[in-house]
Amino acid sequence: MENDLFEYSRIFIGLYALVAPPIVAPLFLSITTDLPRGEKIRAARLASLCFAGVMILFVFTGKSILEVFGISLPAFRIAGGFLLLLIALDMMRATVSGYGEDNPHAGQTATALAIVPLTIPIMAGPGAISTVVLFATDNDGDPVLHLLGVSGVIVLIAVLTYFTLRLAAQSDRLFTPDVALVFSKVMGLLIAAIAFEFIMQGISDHFPFLQQPR
Repeated sequence: MENDLFEYSRIFIGLYALVAPPIVAPLFLSITTDLPRGEKIRAARLASLCFAGVMILFVFTGKSILEVFGISLPAFRIAGGFLLLLIALDMMRATVSGYGEDNPHAGQTATALAIVPLTIPIMAGPGAISTVVLFATDNDGDPVLHLLGVSGVIVLIAVLTYFTLRLAAQSDRLFTPDVALVFSKVMGLLIAAIAFEFIMQGISDHFPFLQQPR
């Protein structure tokens, strides 16, 4: 039981660091700057629901997709680890940014903004999708229970994301670009650690002789 709790806590931390609602919040405010508060909240709700749906879809189909393309899990672990490492480096080198007055999404509806770009590619980007596929396939116990557990973690993150974006819509002064910048650098370090773990595990699985004690 303790091992399961630790495993799902690790999954939660990894995915939360990638989705990073406090980082998304200032960008969310920039994207939805032309919308009234009620529509901002609606966009936050739709984006969180779409995020949960997309991620859970990959939880249950990710392994089949890898098999269709003939990609081994160790190779995907290594590739996913390098992708996460690049994302982590970008996060740690991040600077304050935003759309400001040149918002390319001005004039779009809350529904359109919730799907693109809030859900894809901001929250459910390549890094988050590859990570959830790796977490979903990394289990030695009951596969169905594990997939349900990972799905539960995704739902929890979606709920936290919704309340974070809702709070941002109601009190935008709490989620400034400077706050997002600090959070980004801290989360980047956590993601880098997870990336190295994926890479080392993938190399170890691809070259079994490295696991043999000397």
